[in-house]
Amino acid sequence: MRVTTRMLTSQVASQILANAEAMQQTQRQLTSGKRITRPGDDPAAAAAGVRLRAQQSRDAQYLRNIEHARTWLDTTDRVLSDIGDLLGRARELAVQASTGTFTSSDTKQLAEEINAIRSQIISAVNGTVDVDQYVFSGQKSDITPLVLDANGNASYQGDTGVTIGTGPGAGSDLAPANGISGVDNGIVQIAAQSPVTSKGSYTIAVSAPAGGSVTVTLTRASDGKQEVQTVAVPASGKTSALEFSTVGINVVVGSALTAVSSDNAFQVDGLGLGHEVAQGAVLETNISASAMLPMLAQLKTFYDALLSGTAVNSASNTAIGQIDVAVDRMLSLRAQVGAKTNHLDFAQARGEARDVENGRLISVNEDIDLTEALSRLTTQQTVYKASLEIGSRVMQNSLMDYLR
Repeated sequence: MRVTTRMLTSQVASQILANAEAMQQTQRQLTSGKRITRPGDDPAAAAAGVRLRAQQSRDAQYLRNIEHARTWLDTTDRVLSDIGDLLGRARELAVQASTGTFTSSDTKQLAEEINAIRSQIISAVNGTVDVDQYVFSGQKSDITPLVLDANGNASYQGDTGVTIGTGPGAGSDLAPANGISGVDNGIVQIAAQSPVTSKGSYTIAVSAPAGGSVTVTLTRASDGKQEVQTVAVPASGKTSALEFSTVGINVVVGSALTAVSSDNAFQVDGLGLGHEVAQGAVLETNISASAMLPMLAQLKTFYDALLSGTAVNSASNTAIGQIDVAVDRMLSLRAQVGAKTNHLDFAQARGEARDVENGRLISVNEDIDLTEALSRLTTQQTVYKASLEIGSRVMQNSLMDYLR
């Protein structure tokens, strides 16, 4: 094989460029601290890095969701604590009124304080978090949860978790004319309690009025479980809220309460504003204000009795028992909030641990060994300088050198 000067020159130049490129790549790795600076450096490791970074991004979002959920739960717990304190004061007033020693003027003053307590509870429940997001409205967090009508009755406007169907056997008899409905002039009359543990189909039946009282029966279709409440038909312009704690449903009835057939079905779908705190784990972080309706209705009844001065002792004793039930309900709701907070703590600890582990894996996958890279750069620099020296000698040769 005939070797020409041009061949020698090209080979030397090619080798010098290869040595320079290798040295440049090592310098790039040292300045970036990364072994992989472009996908072509190690395609398999680069693909693994993409997956690890995607997981790291998801975990970071879960941690942000957890902090957001914690804000909602902390606000909810604070409101429930305030309501508990207000109910404690209402109970003190009921105990005082039950002694029968107060004058008509005294009972009216007690009535005003009970009304103020009720107003404070409604104001607390209608509080917001973040940017005008109502805590107790379920998924309808842009809507004020509780409103008062002209007669002072509290109604719930937020998310109910309940769907009222139409047609025979699907809530067709639930109408304002019968004193109970799914939605009455935009105000919800049937709502699930938080948290919803018994999703599915339910039927409601109302007996014919007898002696001024009716029975309302709720039946869960999945297992036939029933709960019955007996209620006096409210006076004109008034409403009464019934709490079916066993099946987790609240029902508001009005003065037009009449018989409703037993095949009126409605669907409990779900309730609450969910936060995804881990992959596939959605935590409902708020409580529906519909849970407050029975308590507010009971305080309204007590207020009316004090204001009128009629059967104050009896009304006070009844109120004491109802307030005790309401306090237990608030404690139960706070326990639910506490359990959810513990869930968040666990999810946050796991999320932070995953974030640290993902960072370690990314480092192992992509970061350089600084000592090895510096040693390699030194060797490459020596080789590059040698190739330049050899090149300078080879490229000096010419035809005239041969003729000499």
